[in-house]
Amino acid sequence: MPNAIATTIRKTGQFAGRAGRKFVSQPADALLLCRMAWWVSVLSVASRCFSLPRALAIVAGPDVRDGRTHDAELQQRLARLMDQLLSIDIFLFRPICWKRAAVLHRYLSHHGIRTRIVFGVRNDSEGKVAGHAWLEADGEPILESTPPNYVVTYRFPSNERFDPQFAPLSLE
Repeated sequence: MPNAIATTIRKTGQFAGRAGRKFVSQPADALLLCRMAWWVSVLSVASRCFSLPRALAIVAGPDVRDGRTHDAELQQRLARLMDQLLSIDIFLFRPICWKRAAVLHRYLSHHGIRTRIVFGVRNDSEGKVAGHAWLEADGEPILESTPPNYVVTYRFPSNERFDPQFAPLSLE
């Protein structure tokens, strides 16, 4: 436990130093990181209080505005900043894919880039179930280092109706 506290204090100090340098060298990026941090916090709280679709809807905000460019450089910049924020790895800011996807979905939407958050699962090499969330634009994964190889379980936003059917359990 003392090591965990010391690690958290060390990471917090490192973050404070990096944040200070960012505000001096790139104030626009620093302010964007602050806004992203706000939405990571909102998502973290909302996901504990509401269903996942409702929490995602809160963070997603209004529908996408069409007519803006699909600038790949802008997408990469937003993803890089989001990854920097989540790499802090303290408190609510942990490198968790669904948080990354949800907040990036919001910011890409504000720039007219229509995306969907996709959740999937697969069996890993040890036979355990692994999950991942990523963004798709025009049906293709974006901002992923490798193409996701998962069975899709949920998409947001979605007009699909969720209708679970349970198989009868048998004691035989």
